[in-house]
Parts: sequence; C-alpha cells; structure tokens
Amino acid sequence: MHIALVQFYSSTPTPAYEAIASELRARGHIVWVGTPNGSGDLAWNDGARIVATQRGPTPLPHAVLRARLVASVLRRARSISFMLRVRGFLREARPDIVQVTPTLGAFVLPLFMPRQTCFMLDIRQISGAATDFIGKLRDRLAIRTWQICSRFIYDHACFQSVPAARSVLGENWPRWGSAIPIGIDQRFLTFERAEPASGDHKSPVRFIYVGTLSRYRSLEQILFAVQWMLQETNEFQVDFVGPDEAEGYYHDLVSELELNSVVTIKPPVAYKDVPEVVSTYDVALAYIPSLPEWRYQPTLKILEYRALGMPILATDFGSNRELVEDGVNGLLVQDSVEGLAEGMLRFVTDRDFLKRCDANARVMRQGTTWSQVADMYEQDLYLRCLVARY
Repeated sequence: MHIALVQFYSSTPTPAYEAIASELRARGHIVWVGTPNGSGDLAWNDGARIVATQRGPTPLPHAVLRARLVASVLRRARSISFMLRVRGFLREARPDIVQVTPTLGAFVLPLFMPRQTCFMLDIRQISGAATDFIGKLRDRLAIRTWQICSRFIYDHACFQSVPAARSVLGENWPRWGSAIPIGIDQRFLTFERAEPASGDHKSPVRFIYVGTLSRYRSLEQILFAVQWMLQETNEFQVDFVGPDEAEGYYHDLVSELELNSVVTIKPPVAYKDVPEVVSTYDVALAYIPSLPEWRYQPTLKILEYRALGMPILATDFGSNRELVEDGVNGLLVQDSVEGLAEGMLRFVTDRDFLKRCDANARVMRQGTTWSQVADMYEQDLYLRCLVARY
C-alpha cells in the first residue's frame, strides 16, 4: 500500500505518525508523512528524504487582524486555498490511504478524488474547553464539522478511544469510525530501571514532569502546590523537562514564588532518551487540567510512565483510572493545588509508601506498542476500507 499520513497542528508533533510510519514501512508499505516545517509549509518525507512541499497559508497582515470578521473570512479562504494545493498533490500521487488530522478547510481534501484513495479523518483530541459563548459556539461547530466529514465526506474516522468516538458520533459510532489506542515505544517496556535512591530520608524525592511548557496546561498548579509543600518539608525536587511555549512565564513564576531551591526547568530531551531520563526520578507527574480532550483518553506520557514502571501521580480522571490504581502504583488526586500538594507530600513523607508504589509499578508494566498499533491500522482499518471500496 501507498499511505499518506498528514498532520497540520504542529511542526513538532507527538511521535505518533513517525512511529506508525516506521512500523508500516518495515512491513513493506510506502509511507509519506506530511508535517508543517519551520516556514509553515507542508513537507512530506518518506523516511529518508523530503519528497514534496506545498506552500502553507500566508500569515495575515497585522492591519487586517484588527478587523476580526474580515480576518476570519480571509483566514478561511487562505486555509482552503492551502488545502486545494495539498489536494492537488495527493490527486497526482494517488496514494491508497490518506489519513488526516482535522484542520480548517480539510473537508475539501476528499472531494472529487480518485476512487482508489480512501480518506481517514484522524480525530486525536476532542475540544470543548471553552467557557465563553463564542468559544462554546466554536467547539460545537468543530464537533458538527467532524460529524459531517465522518459520515458524508471522509470514508472513515479514527479515534484513540471508544469514549472519544462516542462523544462525536454517538452510540452508533462503529458505523462511521474506529477506535485505535495510542501506542508507545518498545523501549518503555524493556528499559531496566535502576533502584531508587530515595527510599529513606537521606535523599530528596525527585518528581519529573515531561511535556511542553504551555499556559494551556495550567502548570502553575504544580508550582503553587510546591509552594504549599514547602511549609511542611524541603526534602524533594521537582523538574520540568520540555520545550518552552509559555515565553518564559514559568521560569519567571518559579523565581517570583522563590522556588528555585526545589524546582528546575530543563530543556527537552530527544524522544529516544526519555526512558533513561525519566527512570532517574522517583515519581512521574501526569498532571492534566480539567479539560474535556484529556478526559476521553489517556495522554501519551501516562501510558509511557505505566510501561516504564514508574510510580505516578495523576489527576483523577476516568482515562487515568485505567492506568493508575490509587494507592497501588501511584496516586490519583483532585485537580487543585491542595490535591496536588497532598499527593506529592505523601510520597515525600511516607517513604515506605513510595517503596511499595515503586515495587508495584515495576510488576505492573504494560502497554500497546507502536508495532501493535500499526497492525491495527493495517489490518482492521486500511485493508478493510480498501476491500470495501472495491
């Protein structure tokens, strides 16, 4: 098969498509991955080189941005023009499968395309976090657009969990969609963790948060929890590891709250090095704020922590309860400063509890690998769609 995987949301996306592509190439398929480059253009790679590039939507002038209605219309027009360029490329390349993450104007991609190509809408996150009227209206419009695309325009829709599929397509979701879980790298299951150094009070308990430093993730909650903890003890260290998309906000907040003695913000590490880096810590922080997209399915990081055998402190959501057994391999806490602080303090002040969680987490390692995920896409989705087409 010739497969095209394209995501539009970031020039530094999660490793999902590259990992799936690598596994599918190992099975003999030709796989192109389309990702925005630093200039905003869509670059396609085949695993060895860039095979094509389409010019991305040009930014609007600052003067136009002041007129919100005009800017909105122009933004949509430029996005559709960009999608038509991508569509032209796909029409010429004629892959068997095109898997697309939602973006503005993506509805045009399957229109009047060769019958041999199956189009999959890959809905990887569910929105719904807005609280104001305009935001809620925008979220509802997105859901409605996905429903129309899944049922009438695309051949099939992909989700990462059954609750996510049901939230968009309703109880009859299997008619139009499939739920294929998030995968993890095999190394998270096989990496041998060293014994922790903080089983007693001679060493501080080391917490790690891995992920993008973004205001959207409300990471100040962790910092406020640390400030609260310092009233009780300083026998801990909290490290944030990841790219800074908050323009220094969290660096400044650490200084403002006078947390430099126990909090460090570190640059991101290569994905292949994540298992080794995380394994040097005692507890992994899987904090996510109360936003709908993270309630429907687990994040990649918590899946990786479970596979690595790390004690986990996680927000008490349904998706996290599938991976953290409260008091067994970690703790589930409320999304509040007090909840986070109390959970972290328990690991610091009760070292026997930390030891038990660590021992349990090591024997509870599990996860679905990218190889298994690629099998699901290949056998349960792509081949089934092609057979149905012919």
